[in-house]
Amino acid sequence: MTNIQTFIVEPGTPELAICARWRVNAFSTLQSDFEGELRSLERFASDQSHGVGLVAKADGEPIGTCLLVEHELEPNHDVSPWLAGLFVVPEQRRKGAGAVLVRAIEDQARQRGFSRLHLYTRDAAGFYAKLGWSVHERTHWKGVETAFMVRDL
Repeated sequence: MTNIQTFIVEPGTPELAICARWRVNAFSTLQSDFEGELRSLERFASDQSHGVGLVAKADGEPIGTCLLVEHELEPNHDVSPWLAGLFVVPEQRRKGAGAVLVRAIEDQARQRGFSRLHLYTRDAAGFYAKLGWSVHERTHWKGVETAFMVRDL
């Protein structure tokens, strides 16, 4: 297994632009272009009091990202905080990077004093369940059948 490490993204770092590109290509719900997403991530990274963005690296190369955010985009549930935007490059999937990122976000939430974390997923409920998450309910989020999941920390 490759040695996977996570790092907090900082404003102006090359990893922030990489994460913005991944997010625009992977998440149609963002409704943003690269420049808009990069500006948004720069603002987000400049104030870590409300959340944090992580990047996973293997052998020094960025392979994935995930966010801890106060509020999910247009949520059906008024709760906080959220694990959001988990992305791993296709060639690194099923090699542990996703689990490393999820655990790192859980640790960030604990460090901020949270006892429960939330997420929405369309098709990865089984992945999160293996990591100790529970489906709290099935819901329609943005017109799509979605699992609303929770994890007690």
